[in-house]
Amino acid sequence: MATGGAGTGVDVVDVDEQAFFDIQTLRFGHVARLRLPWLRFDGTLRLAAGERPVAGRVRGHLLVHSSGFMVVRLTLRADRLEYEGPVTAEVLGQLERAMWVTGYPLRWHVPQGRVVEGNIRCAMNWFFLDFYERAHGRPSGAHIAEWASEGMQGCEKLHELYREGYVGHPFPVSFGAQFEIVNPRLSPLAGSLDREREWQGVIDSLMFPGRGDIRAVPVALGRETLDRWYLTENQALTLLLSGAVDGETDVMDPDRTQLLEYLTLRRAALRCVQRDTQRVLTERLTITRAQLERWQHMVASTTDDYVLHDRIGQLIEPIRGHYTSEILLRDLGDLERQVRANLTWFQERLDTLSDWTGGLVGASVGAAAMVLSLQESIKGVLGDVLGGGPEKVLANHPWEFAGTMLTLMVLSFGLALTLIRRMTSRLNPFSAPATAGPPWSRRRAGGPRVPRRPPEPALPGPGDLADAGAPVVPGGSVR
Repeated sequence: MATGGAGTGVDVVDVDEQAFFDIQTLRFGHVARLRLPWLRFDGTLRLAAGERPVAGRVRGHLLVHSSGFMVVRLTLRADRLEYEGPVTAEVLGQLERAMWVTGYPLRWHVPQGRVVEGNIRCAMNWFFLDFYERAHGRPSGAHIAEWASEGMQGCEKLHELYREGYVGHPFPVSFGAQFEIVNPRLSPLAGSLDREREWQGVIDSLMFPGRGDIRAVPVALGRETLDRWYLTENQALTLLLSGAVDGETDVMDPDRTQLLEYLTLRRAALRCVQRDTQRVLTERLTITRAQLERWQHMVASTTDDYVLHDRIGQLIEPIRGHYTSEILLRDLGDLERQVRANLTWFQERLDTLSDWTGGLVGASVGAAAMVLSLQESIKGVLGDVLGGGPEKVLANHPWEFAGTMLTLMVLSFGLALTLIRRMTSRLNPFSAPATAGPPWSRRRAGGPRVPRRPPEPALPGPGDLADAGAPVVPGGSVR
């Protein structure tokens, strides 16, 4: 257990209790969970009727992975929210906006009497930097509140740690907001048709704010369920008929919440590699084998579905099917395929350069061997030109002999290099020219020419035919 002063204790959560990861992952300690202290906030919400005061306490949760990535989840429970009036969909929407809008009017009261102002990213920065300092044996101080500030260029302290080589990626990746709402009276599964239409409007406004023309579709779990689960690229909503808050995770549905954490971990690793590789491709930068191996390790260690417990892994396929069927959502699998395609291209280029280097080595060795085989002839020529005979060349003219040998080696290497470059600049992957036709259409020696059938018109393919506000009862949670 890692603890700090001023009531800032950090609790190590027993990952075996939730049985979320596979048993081997737990045995080898590839993951760890930490529960951070409550953090108070206050500020104003920008509603259509004007600004309204809001306050509350959020609880921090960390998922630490052996790949080096860390997921920070801040949870706001309904019983920790202080707001006058009904918590409508507009209120929840503004709490979600507070995650993204830079300079949102919120204040986070961190220890040592300091205040961090800004959106929820600032609070996440503080939690991360505070934990980072403690993990390195340094006490948490008031200076962390200054480090956690967020601007248009992000958190400057993270960029500083990146320049010094302490962090690999200065731009965090967020999943978004997760809503859990528990209310049996308003559930579309327990009410009249009119009530279900009203509730569908609330869901649409939460999942697609400002878009009255889109209807949210729940994730198809392949069976009849008593709750509903909605997912977009950066939002999630779970409707529950009943439930209680889990004591360790502070949410109603630990399985789905932890699954979103795991998907966020995967997305973070893929987006970091994607940003790095796209920058290399766009700016034509140079990379090393060590850098490519690091990217490959990041992708391989964070994209394995089978590190999850079987009862959790069964939720992966419904999510994948949901992203595939919803055309407005970008599939996380497409991001993984794009990243792997970039890494494959880099690997092929490096392998090609390695083959070219091998050719240079061969040319060097061949040039040296050829020149050495001619040293007796060279001694004879130098003995005739400089006098003294071949047997006296090394004794009377050593520098002239060495210079001649070196010059011939350089010329031989240059000639071999030129021939290799000319021969490998154009490579035909086929054994016969494109106009040769199939073997049975070629002219046989001494026999007549076999006439070739005219090509039949190709059938058109598919591409050729184409023309060019919701109440939250105590016990719910918002992330």
